[in-house]
Amino acid sequence: MLKNSKKLNLLGQALLLLATLVWGTSFVILKDTISQVPAMYVIAIRFLFAGVVFSFVFLKKIIKASKYSLISGVIVGLMVAGAYVTQTYGLSLTTPGRNAFVTSSYCVMCPFLLWFFFKQKPTLKNVVCAVLCVVGIGLIALSGDKSSGSQLLFGDGLTLISAVFFGLQIIFLDRFQKKGADTSVVIAVELFTAGVVFAIITFAFELPYYGIQKYALNTNQLLNIGYLAVACTLFAQTAQTVGQKFTTANQSSLILSLESVFGMLFSVVMGAEKLSVILCIGFAVVFTAIIISELQFEKKGAQLNALEDKYGK
Repeated sequence: MLKNSKKLNLLGQALLLLATLVWGTSFVILKDTISQVPAMYVIAIRFLFAGVVFSFVFLKKIIKASKYSLISGVIVGLMVAGAYVTQTYGLSLTTPGRNAFVTSSYCVMCPFLLWFFFKQKPTLKNVVCAVLCVVGIGLIALSGDKSSGSQLLFGDGLTLISAVFFGLQIIFLDRFQKKGADTSVVIAVELFTAGVVFAIITFAFELPYYGIQKYALNTNQLLNIGYLAVACTLFAQTAQTVGQKFTTANQSSLILSLESVFGMLFSVVMGAEKLSVILCIGFAVVFTAIIISELQFEKKGAQLNALEDKYGK
């Protein structure tokens, strides 16, 4: 029995690592794709495809779902839409590595968003993590070339806004789940809602601007979008969900935090990122803030679980 538990734990860690690795590749691939195809068109296809597949898989649950679960999915989907709109347009103006690391700052923001919306005061460690994160992002911003510094800075700013939306998605999804929303229904509705928002944006704004000719996809663009939809959304989302069932919160959070590292590494390997000393220090400071924040989250989760085991929920 113990051997089986260890094997399942290793399987869970492997799935999480694979999901994180796949997500890390998405920054470079998305950057390349949106340089040729309207950004919201790409994201709309990605999310509508994933939303339709998830909706089909959980169709029976969705039909029988409570109004609360459906509304929760729509609300979270709108937050996801806000996150991807700002992240994707931010990516078009900055580098994949910078985009990945600034996006990952949502881990540090969550305690402060909980304070703002639900009056849960952050701890001293939260404040330290926030300061480290601000310093790291500041160093990343300062590392840009003078010729494109303002563009990079604007791209980083949009990405930072996306991190706020990602943080909101996490805390509200957690809140909805605790109040009885069905997770699988919320995810399916969330993906489909976000896809519809992206479709509305692309047809209302991008189509008149770019023209219909930009919507004709060549083989390479289809392969890129297919990879983003199947590997980076369907597979990675499923791998994360299954992987977290067999791992501890600490293992999950630490492995998933590697997404920004993989994003930066792939960016460097593909020639989309030029490293400098200041940029590397900025990345290291942000990553340190994320690790400290995640470790603190695990400690709180372990204490809560221990109390629940002792006294009941």
